[in-house]
Amino acid sequence: MKCPLCHEQDCITQEIIQKNDLYDLYKKVFHIDISSMINSDIIYAYCKHCDLRFFLDSNGQMPTGDDSFYSALNQLHWYYMGEKNEYKFAKNYINPTDKVLEVGCGKGAFAKYLPTKDYTGLEFSTQAKKMAAKEGICIENISIEEYAQTHQNNFDVVCSFQVLEHVSDPGSFLQSKLEVLKKGGLMIIAIPSEDSFAKDWVNNILNMPPHHVSRFSDRCLESVAHIFNLKLCEIYHENVQPEHTQYYKSVIWAKKFLPLSPLIDRKLKRKIINRLGKIGTKFIQIPQNAYGHTVLAVYKKN
Repeated sequence: MKCPLCHEQDCITQEIIQKNDLYDLYKKVFHIDISSMINSDIIYAYCKHCDLRFFLDSNGQMPTGDDSFYSALNQLHWYYMGEKNEYKFAKNYINPTDKVLEVGCGKGAFAKYLPTKDYTGLEFSTQAKKMAAKEGICIENISIEEYAQTHQNNFDVVCSFQVLEHVSDPGSFLQSKLEVLKKGGLMIIAIPSEDSFAKDWVNNILNMPPHHVSRFSDRCLESVAHIFNLKLCEIYHENVQPEHTQYYKSVIWAKKFLPLSPLIDRKLKRKIINRLGKIGTKFIQIPQNAYGHTVLAVYKKN
């Protein structure tokens, strides 16, 4: 088994996820049929070399969502937030004269935070492109791999927010982002943190295929710098955000009774504990230094 990030073969299987469990949970929670995207049980693996966690199907592929899957999720009012805490942090690294590329930009909400007007977004959704155009935001419907072929060494900053964990080839994705970046330019990545409460959030199917297909710890983010010969400028963990407060408390509550849990647990004991948590979580306090859902890493191209 080869790691999709560092390409080393020092990987081990941590868990096997039954495809029927994924089918049932996606239908129950989001009324989405994922059977066309998940055609086998899923391996949850770990790379001992770079610390990446990732999901593979029986063909050795990372099973990502298709257009219909994301179109269904786009109907959820909270799925594309116009304001994210990571935007406020990332903008501090961007100057008024910088040329910025955002990969997987959605409607281009980040562009509104920038001191520069020289912004380009890449996004597969044609609907998002039309919505952005009304705001005067430039978006192209093209992959970063294809875009990099004609825009090498072109940008001062290239960034992505909550995108890397969705892609089927993270190594190629990051390499292509670096190809469009000028020497000395910055690459900014925001992803769910595997060092936060998200790691222990059981039955969180949005952190599993076909939505998220990889997971990154701080150690893995440090490995990215070594793999691609970059300078790691900063790793920033947000605090627990208001929209995640109850999720954080629920995770801590459940861990008191079930400290070692699989990614999916549909047993009666967990259901009882979760119900009791409606009262129990009221007594849980969130430490000021608790890591929130998202981590940002800033790299400089050598």
